[in-house]
Amino acid sequence: MTLKELSKVYYLDRIIEHDRDEIRRLEEKLTGISPSLTGMPHAGGVHDKIGEGVPELVERKRRLEERVHRFVAAKETIRDWIEAIDDPQVQIMMTLRFIDLMTWQGVADAVGGNNSEDSVKKMVYRYIERGGKHHGQAEKRNE
Repeated sequence: MTLKELSKVYYLDRIIEHDRDEIRRLEEKLTGISPSLTGMPHAGGVHDKIGEGVPELVERKRRLEERVHRFVAAKETIRDWIEAIDDPQVQIMMTLRFIDLMTWQGVADAVGGNNSEDSVKKMVYRYIERGGKHHGQAEKRNE
């Protein structure tokens, strides 16, 4: 698995959060929860904010649901890959970073053992660069 594939969950999480914020704003606009209190008179004319806004709201909710499904599927794929890692330390680092979406400093703090942000990042990146193989595994195959 590549770093790009592992990072997919993080970016989907960010997009989902953005979508949820946009849906909340649109719902507030449609329900009048947050009225504009400018004190200025409203312009004349007919305006159907419900009729114009509902189709957009429905479409945004549909896209959000689709992204949530992709997020769950990506997370499961990554979780399956991580569970196959035979180094428990690397396995927990990968889980904390790519499933729980912790910062590298958070991963280092959670792992403990005087690990720094930089040291856990290097261990994970080296594991990924080796194609997910333990250093010892590659040597054994070459014998």
